[in-house]
Amino acid sequence: MRKFSEILTESKKTYNFIIRVAGDLPEGCENSLRTNLEKFDLVNLTGPKRTPIQEKPMDFPQLQNMEVHHFDAEVTYPTTAHVLERYLSDCCGIDHTHIIVRVPGEPVELDQSAQEDTEYEPLLATEDMGGASAQEAVGGNRVMDLLKELETARKENTNSPIEGIEAGESKDIDNTENSTSAVGS
Repeated sequence: MRKFSEILTESKKTYNFIIRVAGDLPEGCENSLRTNLEKFDLVNLTGPKRTPIQEKPMDFPQLQNMEVHHFDAEVTYPTTAHVLERYLSDCCGIDHTHIIVRVPGEPVELDQSAQEDTEYEPLLATEDMGGASAQEAVGGNRVMDLLKELETARKENTNSPIEGIEAGESKDIDNTENSTSAVGS
């Protein structure tokens, strides 16, 4: 029978993270990332993959017209994405709004990878543009249709909210109540 220490040394678990940095990388950022990830017993760090400049980058909706650098990191020391993000931001001199760390299996990450896999085709490039003409549903035609719908709805409505209510007498109400000031009287 094997000892527990043997089993424990054989089972080395690694933790994968995706690190994204928006904008231009600071001087020596990749070396700084590698050095600071050694604290978490770094196994592998891929070089940066750069996306083209986007008006609103996928993980950074508050930023505009930025490129995003993508790193894949693998560490053996257990940590969370949030802790790693804050640590790298503080140690590498990257603004907190310009760095994000995710785990590859997160639902947000899966949704983004599904969006990246689909081929986008603009409707203007197609001949049909995706449907029938809607000219009869706009402008003056729509106004007349709307007025007809409102007229039929008024005729169909038989329940009046003020039906059967008579104007009441207001003998019990006079202007003597609350006629003096609460302050100074």
